[in-house]
Amino acid sequence: MKLALCTGTAIHPTDIQISKEGRLSPFVVNRLKRIMATKKNPITDPTGEKAAARDKAAREKIKERFQKPLETVQNAVENVTQAVQNAATTAQSVASGVRTVANNAKAVRRAFDGGSELVTSPSDDSFARGEQIAQSLGIADISPKELMGTDPYGADGNIPEMTAAEANKHKLKIQRQNNALDVRLEKIKQGRKVVQLATENRRLIGDVVGFHTAGIEVGTKVVENQVVDTIYRTKQSKLEQTEELLTQQIIATQGTVNLTDGIKQEWDLKFERQQARNQGLRLEVEGAIRDTEIKRQELEAKLLEG
Repeated sequence: MKLALCTGTAIHPTDIQISKEGRLSPFVVNRLKRIMATKKNPITDPTGEKAAARDKAAREKIKERFQKPLETVQNAVENVTQAVQNAATTAQSVASGVRTVANNAKAVRRAFDGGSELVTSPSDDSFARGEQIAQSLGIADISPKELMGTDPYGADGNIPEMTAAEANKHKLKIQRQNNALDVRLEKIKQGRKVVQLATENRRLIGDVVGFHTAGIEVGTKVVENQVVDTIYRTKQSKLEQTEELLTQQIIATQGTVNLTDGIKQEWDLKFERQQARNQGLRLEVEGAIRDTEIKRQELEAKLLEG
């Protein structure tokens, strides 16, 4: 539990913690003892009576405020809880659809990244996480209340002391260190420029390679053009050859056509010659038949005479 304390002391309200029995933590008690310790001011309070009176009044105020801390806190918590319940009951019918969509979205997101405790935690937890990250790098948070102190007219801050010579010595050392850091920073900047220059130079090399590649691509297209042109001329020569073969074939065909009449006449003459031969053979056969008939008649006559 946490309660605010408006007493004008150096204790922050978030530092005051009360146990369930209504007691202050030892940390708060020790802080109060240090704060309420009697301080003498040689000018305004040489005897320390004013400081003692202020301390007494502060103790009485703290005693009155924390007589029943647990009951007060419980009542405040109950009131806040009841108010929240009333507000939730009133807005339940209106925000049910929105809450459903939000819960679904949160469930989907947690399904992907496993869920983060910072989704519902207060901002103080996020800041505490940031402090942890900074402390891992050796950077601690600065508490102004520990450096400023409580006395507006006294040097009671928790700050170490040093002489002017020591301060100048440390300043000179820091300045020399800063000079070294400046040199290193400029060296880093120079390195970044060198890397940038090298990167641009490599990009230039890439552009030159691209330019040369474009030339090769053009040359490749020219070679492909010559290949296609050679193929075209080859086809063209084959066409010319085919046309010559066609001409030769036409000549041969015409010659064959011209020979047709002669061959026909030749075969006609051969046919007539064959017919003449057949006619001669027929006559020879007829002559032979007559001779045979004559000889038969002569033979019959001889037989009749004899």
